[in-house]
Amino acid sequence: MNRFDLEEDISNLNQIGEDIETIIYAIGDSANKYSEDQLLNMLIGIKQLHDTRYEKMWNTFEHLIKNGTISNNKV
Repeated sequence: MNRFDLEEDISNLNQIGEDIETIIYAIGDSANKYSEDQLLNMLIGIKQLHDTRYEKMWNTFEHLIKNGTISNNKV
């Protein structure tokens, strides 16, 4: 792992914005009318994906500190 992996993981956290836009489309503009259960399932899935992306980013960060790629010492 390197700092570019961390940058990618951080960037992936922004995916939640696109996911929310998709749900907004499903609620307001889609010809298909989704049930409350379907919409809640979408939201639950997005939350789980976001939690997992965050966990992955944090693990990458910790790995980079552990192997010395990133220092937690002030210079």
